[in-house]
Amino acid sequence: MTQVSRCAIRQADFKGWNAYHLENGLIRLVAVPEIGGRIMAYDLGEYAYLFVDRDLAGQLFSAEENQGDGSLAAWKNYGGDKTWPAPQGWDDDTQWHGPPDPVLDTGRYSLTELTGDDVYANIGMTSPPDHRTGVQIVRRASLRAGSTRVTLDLTFHNIKDRPICWSIWDVVQLRAERIGTDGRLTHEPGCVMTTPLNPDSQFESGYHVMFGEPDNPQWQTPDDSGLFFAPYMWHIGKVGLDSDAGWVAFSNTAEGYGFAKMFTYEAGQPYPDNGSSVEIWTIGAGQVANLNYADSDIYLMEAEVLSPLREIAPHGKTSFQIEWGACRCDGAILAVQPAGVCTAQPTLTASDDGWHLRGGFGVFDEADLLLRGVSADGQTGATLSLGAVSPLRAVTIDRQIGELSDVATVILLTRAHHDGTERQLATLPVPTSS
Repeated sequence: MTQVSRCAIRQADFKGWNAYHLENGLIRLVAVPEIGGRIMAYDLGEYAYLFVDRDLAGQLFSAEENQGDGSLAAWKNYGGDKTWPAPQGWDDDTQWHGPPDPVLDTGRYSLTELTGDDVYANIGMTSPPDHRTGVQIVRRASLRAGSTRVTLDLTFHNIKDRPICWSIWDVVQLRAERIGTDGRLTHEPGCVMTTPLNPDSQFESGYHVMFGEPDNPQWQTPDDSGLFFAPYMWHIGKVGLDSDAGWVAFSNTAEGYGFAKMFTYEAGQPYPDNGSSVEIWTIGAGQVANLNYADSDIYLMEAEVLSPLREIAPHGKTSFQIEWGACRCDGAILAVQPAGVCTAQPTLTASDDGWHLRGGFGVFDEADLLLRGVSADGQTGATLSLGAVSPLRAVTIDRQIGELSDVATVILLTRAHHDGTERQLATLPVPTSS
C-alpha cells in the first residue's frame, strides 16, 4: 500500500484565538471552541475555503455583548462553519430566535474530545445548555490520513423534561473574494454553487426564494441540466430547495478548487422552511433587517444543509451526519459521487482502436484511478489502472482504453491508498452499435 502522510493534532493560535489544528498533509481543519464551537479553517494545501471576518479575528465577547440589542447588526458573524436549530423565526418558541444567540451561536463551547494517532484525528465541542430551545449541541469533526474528507457528527441533546422538535441546521460560509484590478478586495465571479433539483419538487421552479429579489439573476436552472446553479454576482439573497440527492457543492473556478457537502436525504420526512433540505445564501449589496452590506468587504456564499424535523424525547438526543470533501478541479461541479466530483461529463465514444474515454473530475483521496467493466448480467470483468490521482490535482481523462468485449457498463472508481477502499467516481453505459 502506498505511503500516506500522517495525521497530527496541535493546539496553536489561529488569528488571535486559542485553536486546535487537525492536519494530515492534505488538509488543515482549525476549530475554535470559544466562538460557538466553530470550525474556522478548512484548507486544501494553501487554499482556504472558509470565510473569516477580519474585523472580528481574535476577539471574544461577553454574552451580553454577543446578544446586543438582539438585532442582526449586533451579531458577531465570525465566519467558518457552525450548527443552529431550525426553523428560524421570531413568532413563537417553536422557532429559533437567532442570530444573534449568545449560547448556541457564539457561546463558549467546551472541548470534550481531542483524540488521534497517525491515521485519524477527532475533535468534539459541546455547547452550554440553552434553556430557551432546550438544546445542547455536540459538534464532532473527524479526519483520516490520505483524504480530504471530514465527517461532522452533529447531535442535539434535549435538556428539558418534555419533548422538543428541531431540525439540525449546519451552515458553512465559503470565501468568495479576490483582489480587483484597483488593488481592493471584491467578489469573485468565478465562484459558483450547485445542487441537484428534485425532479418531483414541490416548488414550481425547483426552489423557492426565501429572501431577496425574486428574479435574482444568480438563481439559475439551465434546461436539461437537472441542477440549480448560483454563480456569485454579489447580489444578496437566499433560496431553499427540496433537493433529494444529498449534496451541495461550491467551486472557485478562477482558482480551480472545489468543495462538496454531503448528507443523507430522508424521503417522506418533514423538513423545515417549506420542505428545504438545502439552502444557499449569498452576501451582496443590500439591506437585511438593520444591516447593510453595500459598503462591506464581506464576500461569501453559504452552503446550508438541514436534517428533517425530529421530535426529541425528554433528555433524549438526535444526530445528523455530514461529510465534506475538497479537491482541485476545473470548472463548476456537475455531480458528486463517493470518490469525488465531476466537472466535465464523462463520455465513451467508439474509435478505430476501440473506445475513447473523456471526462473531468476531482477526487477526495490519494488513490489509484481504475476502470472496471461489467457485463449485461452483472459479471465484473477486467480492471484497468489509469494511474495515481490526488486531491491536489484536477483529473482530466482523454485516452484510448482499447476494446470492451462483453462489457455493458464501465465504472470509473478510486482505490484509496490509505485503506484500500474502492469508491465510485462515474458509471457509463457502453454505447451499442446501431
